[in-house]
Amino acid sequence: MASEPLVKHVFTADPSAHAFAGKLYVYPSHDRKTDIKDNDNGDQYDMNDYHVFSMETVGGPVTDHGVALKAEDIPWVDKQLWAPDAAFKNGKYYLYFPARNKEGVFQIGVAESDVPEGPFKPEPEPIAGSYSIDPASFVDEDGQAYLYFGGIWGGQLQCWTTGKFDGSAYSNMEATDGPALLPRVAKLSEDMRSFTSGIQEVAINDADGKLLPAADHERRFFEAAWMHKYNGKYYFSYSTGDTHFLAYATGDSPMGPFTYQGKILDPVQGWTTHHSIVEFKGKWYLFYHDTSLSDKNHLRLIPKADRKKIHEYLFREGVLVAKKDYNLPKHNDIDTKNLYVVKACQSLTSRGYVKTQFSWQYYYYTLTPEGLDYLREWLHLPAEIVPATHIKQQRSHAPPRGMMGGEGERERKPFGGRGGRGGGERGDREGGYRRREPGAEGKEGAPSGEFAPQFRGGFGRGRGAAPPS
Repeated sequence: MASEPLVKHVFTADPSAHAFAGKLYVYPSHDRKTDIKDNDNGDQYDMNDYHVFSMETVGGPVTDHGVALKAEDIPWVDKQLWAPDAAFKNGKYYLYFPARNKEGVFQIGVAESDVPEGPFKPEPEPIAGSYSIDPASFVDEDGQAYLYFGGIWGGQLQCWTTGKFDGSAYSNMEATDGPALLPRVAKLSEDMRSFTSGIQEVAINDADGKLLPAADHERRFFEAAWMHKYNGKYYFSYSTGDTHFLAYATGDSPMGPFTYQGKILDPVQGWTTHHSIVEFKGKWYLFYHDTSLSDKNHLRLIPKADRKKIHEYLFREGVLVAKKDYNLPKHNDIDTKNLYVVKACQSLTSRGYVKTQFSWQYYYYTLTPEGLDYLREWLHLPAEIVPATHIKQQRSHAPPRGMMGGEGERERKPFGGRGGRGGGERGDREGGYRRREPGAEGKEGAPSGEFAPQFRGGFGRGRGAAPPS
């Protein structure tokens, strides 16, 4: 069931939920305001401490136990305390966390406490051999503990394909063909502070036993590994990242292999939908984050004037192309930063208002019928105005011819730039839009009637009141 965010007084994301000592404890990351520019490194997620939250009943009062661990208290950490997880064994509580070391490389640390809410005392060094982000601990019924981890793009997993860090591989982000990059798993020692086995890849196969391909962005692993066990089966769940799904696979061993089974959660408002799954008092719960509190990703809001330009263009054309370059100072067709265009369309995609496709260098966005209604309402346009692509039979979501041909093809502006298609005039468009003819209400892509967008809450990456500095 969807619910309101559990907390509104601090920025939170990446909730790891566990049933400890008769209560439900949630260990999220803690966002804060920053002036760092958004980029694929994730530098904008400038987190420097952890809070722990607890509740006696789901939906009941939530207690913020305050700061449980700070970056300044961890000798090896330079910055960015990202998504953590917790475990209980041998009468102790353990907090696993990723952070960048002094060389800028993500590793995973561990801290210990006598109580689930902390404070936690960190080990002076990261876990030997650890790398990447998003640690998820799992203690099996036989007492053996495991640690799952990994995340592509800003999580640096693509830099570890040889077993050693290769910084030159960072900019590739991920392969465009062949099998997808896989999450990692290792057995933990009895004291929960080191690996006792070699790090292994966690195989996620399709129904035919073949590894999921890198090009399958709706199924392949991106980040946010999680493990739970139910009726003797192991359930490995994860985020698909840039397509915003939560997916799961099942297997007979905690080390895998796992067979892809489907999606747990469709896209919500925000990025990655990092989650956890926990049984508490006989019921199972899914915790996740979204941005419904603030319509933000990492606490930044696209200026309203720029968002309006993006929405106007998308509504007018019905389709939009953006280069995969967050640092591009200006979008090719819209007088705003390319970053703003990508982020605005990611937000619309997460709510089902835009369909996204990918190529090596570009994102291709197509307005859905639901998105048409939403943007018409957002722009305060009359019902008879529809985009050019929706006045006729609905086009497929495949990129139009010529869009895959690189920069030379891109200059043709197949979506109708300022000069219209092929350099001609806009024809029967009025004010840049195409007006629907009388009697066309039943045509596909031009629904009428009242529209009320629905946002689902969660353990939100977002804000209510500003957090304490």
